[in-house]
Formats: sequence, C-alpha cells, structure tokens
Amino acid sequence: MNLSLVSVRYAKALFKLSAEKGIMEKVYKDIILLSGHYKDNDDFRMFMQSPVVKKEKKKALLQDVYKDALNPITLGAMNLIIDNNREVIIDAVFRSFTSFYREEKNIKIATLYSAFEMDKQFQDEVKLIVAKELNCDVELSVVVKTELLGGFILKVDDKMVDASILGKLNRVRKHLVKG
Repeated sequence: MNLSLVSVRYAKALFKLSAEKGIMEKVYKDIILLSGHYKDNDDFRMFMQSPVVKKEKKKALLQDVYKDALNPITLGAMNLIIDNNREVIIDAVFRSFTSFYREEKNIKIATLYSAFEMDKQFQDEVKLIVAKELNCDVELSVVVKTELLGGFILKVDDKMVDASILGKLNRVRKHLVKG
C-alpha cells in the first residue's frame, strides 16, 4: 500500500476525531510540538523509526516524556501508529494533519525572505496585509538570506513578491541584455 495514502488516512482519522471531541486546537498544538521535536532531534526520530526497538519501549518513552504535554487522543494516535508498525510515516502524518487543520481554519503559510532580521512590527504588518488581501489567517516565518542585499521576498502558496535588491538588479540586467 502507498505510504502517503496511509499517512493521510491516519491524519484524517485523527483530525475527524479531534473535531468531533472539540479539541482540534489542542491536537494541532500537540502535532506542532511533536513535529518540532521529531524534526529537530535525530536521536528521537531514529529511535521511533528503528525496527529493533520494541513497541513497548517506544510507547513507554512517549508516555514518560509527553504524558503531561499531550492530549490523550494525540498520545493514543501515536500509540496506534506504533502498534501498526507505521513509525516511518509519522512525519507524513504530522504534515497531513497540519494541512487539514490549516485548510479547515483558512490559514495560509507565508515565508518572508529578508537580507536581515525584520522587526516584529514589520512582520505583523506583512501578516496583516497578506491576511487582508487573501481573506485568511496567516502563519509567517522569516528566513534571513544575506545574498538578497536588501529588501525582501514574500512567498504565499504559489505566489511570490520579489522586492529585494538582488531581484531588482537581476531584472535590470535582463533588461539591459535584451535591449
């Protein structure tokens, strides 16, 4: 069976159950927490995906580390994934659940690339403009790319606004080469 389909099924089941129980926000926060730990901690990820480590040990680790932090439904979903030997799809389940949640809540992901760290006020203004323009909530991440020289690039979904100095220089270069 296609593992991406399996991960979507697990995520959809968790999403629907959390919606039915009225705890979608809490489960979303749990998924964000787990996803961050999973991405940032190679040892944790390798431990969870190891076929050598017994199921009981994996579930015991989750219980010990997250029992006070996670909703029982989130913990139960993780245990189900482990019981069914589907640990390799954990990250895909996290991504799918997050995607379902953001679609349900009309949340867009925006990435602001800048030559330097933008202050909180500018970030808030960008979020407000994007939210107003697209009629949605916005989760903004900022990535510093010094090669931009100045200005910024804003990406939302498949749209991009390039207001960087590097972008302007490239456009001038193309114009001069053409003309």
